[in-house]
Amino acid sequence: MAEINGSPLATLPVVVLSGTASQRGQQHGRMFAGRISILIAKMKESYSPAALNRARENAYISWTNLRDRTPEVAEEIAGIASGANCDFIDIYCYIGFEFFDICPASGCSGLAITSTRGAVLGQNWDAAPEMHSDLAFFLHVGGKGLDLAVVASIGTLGWVGVNRSGVGLLTNDVMLDKSTSGMPSQVVRRLLLAEGNVSSAVETLKQLPIMGGRSYLLGDCEGFITGVELSPSAGVCELPNASRIFHTNHALLAATRAFEDEGQLQGFYPSSHSRLVELKRAGEDATGVGDLMRALADRTNAPDAVSKTVSDRENTRTAFSIIIDCGQRELYLCAGPPSEGRYQRFHLPDVVAESAEFS
Repeated sequence: MAEINGSPLATLPVVVLSGTASQRGQQHGRMFAGRISILIAKMKESYSPAALNRARENAYISWTNLRDRTPEVAEEIAGIASGANCDFIDIYCYIGFEFFDICPASGCSGLAITSTRGAVLGQNWDAAPEMHSDLAFFLHVGGKGLDLAVVASIGTLGWVGVNRSGVGLLTNDVMLDKSTSGMPSQVVRRLLLAEGNVSSAVETLKQLPIMGGRSYLLGDCEGFITGVELSPSAGVCELPNASRIFHTNHALLAATRAFEDEGQLQGFYPSSHSRLVELKRAGEDATGVGDLMRALADRTNAPDAVSKTVSDRENTRTAFSIIIDCGQRELYLCAGPPSEGRYQRFHLPDVVAESAEFS
């Protein structure tokens, strides 16, 4: 690990998980057992018994399909539950917030650019302040070294990240239609990060049952990028090919806009359109990591800026900023708004050897 522009003002906890999928899950669960129990209890208190029962029924059906399709992910989830001494369906419900027909408020600004040295992706992940303290940077180590690097909330699979092949994944919430049946988005992200390039990731996505409106930005070490918007009704819709792709929290395609809830968009993410305008302006000439750092630190229209802080109309703040250099296998991570903090550089081929520094 190296630091960019001096010592960081704040860092996310770095957690190294090793072994089989089950062993990694158990390590995760044991390490955060107390906090996971609190989070599960809060989840149960937030819903009526009837709503909780419906979510558990939906989760159990999904779990059966998950176990058959991708047993390693199911084993990791079961491992988290075992390590934390929690019921596995409770953990799966916590991971799969879609089973409750809700989505946590996490409005984000993301971009992807092509490069002769591979794709470069960047995102500010914005969320309600109470979500920030449960974030950590998880490094998954298998028999061949580092398999996966993801930023995740404690007790879950991951929000964004990159795999050993150099496939990077970012995601934005979009106010489209929802379904309470299928595979949760965090499971979908994990399956996309099991692929070796953008093309195979998109093909995998097209085969999965979609539960909620979302956009994904994907890039790989060959320099390919794509953006997709998806909903249960519209399916998987790819954005036009371009050398730069920008996305915030509203639908860009006619096929998905047909299912967009404008009232929810204005209620959750009223700054989405203005953030997209400023992100495009700040990143229009971006060609590399340094340019993405500057674009993501933009404070035009603050507090509802690309580098976001809490406002009266939008109770979200950038919890972390991430940049993934797919070709160089490097990840840059800044805790909090990048306009206030500094990035740390993780060179993924070396990071396992340095893991004792973080564990």
